[in-house]
Amino acid sequence: MSELSHSARLAPFQPETAWSLEDGTLVERRGGRERRFELSHLRRFRLAMPRGGGRQRALMLSFGRQRVAIASQSWRGPGLYDDRLESFALLARAIAAVGADLSPHARFETAGFKLRDATTLVVGLLAAGALTLLMLAISSSMRDMAIGLAARMVFLLLLIFAALPWLPRGEALDPHDLPRRWLP
Repeated sequence: MSELSHSARLAPFQPETAWSLEDGTLVERRGGRERRFELSHLRRFRLAMPRGGGRQRALMLSFGRQRVAIASQSWRGPGLYDDRLESFALLARAIAAVGADLSPHARFETAGFKLRDATTLVVGLLAAGALTLLMLAISSSMRDMAIGLAARMVFLLLLIFAALPWLPRGEALDPHDLPRRWLP
């Protein structure tokens, strides 16, 4: 397999980061440091772009606990970026195709605001509030009111958990045919 590569400077005081695909392994080189990720361990492939379109793209890859972020633009100066979408698109398409073949259980999706993520945050806040009210009920003279409020919050939690399977998931991507609007 030939080597595909893409490079970008991600921040002002960092050396340029280069990513390459070498025989089923994603290699990230930044300065003298090198990290290797076997695509057979790929768990999630998330592709992001701004809502208004444009040529900015980002790719987030998850390999268990390790994550890799790849950007399509390279920092050149304050407010100045080099557009490197062509090499980014080639590398992203190759990672998706090889990753799908080597890791059949990986998820390929678009990134962005998802209703499921917001619902998870609301569930966490409701659960923390209900626990706090129950802890206050132990030491409070308004025990009945605290327990009543906690019971209502737990009821809301049950309703949210019941609705969770019907909430939309992110847009799934076909790894062997990524849409042209995402990767021109």
